[in-house]
Amino acid sequence: MSILIFFIVKFHKKFHLPIPVMTGLTIVGAMHIFGGQLHFNNIRLYDIWIIPSIFKYDNLIHLIAIFISTLVIYSLLYPHLDKKLEHNRWSLSLSLILIAMGLGAFNKVIELGAVIFLGASGQVGDYLNNAIDLMYNLGGAVLACFYLMKHNLNKK
Repeated sequence: MSILIFFIVKFHKKFHLPIPVMTGLTIVGAMHIFGGQLHFNNIRLYDIWIIPSIFKYDNLIHLIAIFISTLVIYSLLYPHLDKKLEHNRWSLSLSLILIAMGLGAFNKVIELGAVIFLGASGQVGDYLNNAIDLMYNLGGAVLACFYLMKHNLNKK
């Protein structure tokens, strides 16, 4: 998390990220830190069910984090987009979703490193947890693309 914060602070002017996206990144960072550090009735916030047996705080983090990540990806790519792709909403959305899913998979590789080298298997979860995380990542990316189509891609 510290490396990500450093990276964003150092290069934010070069990236030209909109203030709402920077705010979203800040909120996701805070939610991530709270998820691992706050405990209620000896249960880590990440492990608390918001909707019993359906939706945990961890799922919420994945949904929001990839939503914001997709907006970051769009902001970084937008100045370089070919006009044909920029106006082809479905192709652009598919590209953004695939990039965001790759980012989510990269996060899982980092978590695997934490399990192997730091013994963090209790904090990361099992195969099913990883698969559910990826499902919520997909949901966040898709929602972000609908948001972008509604708010940013109507300029023709």
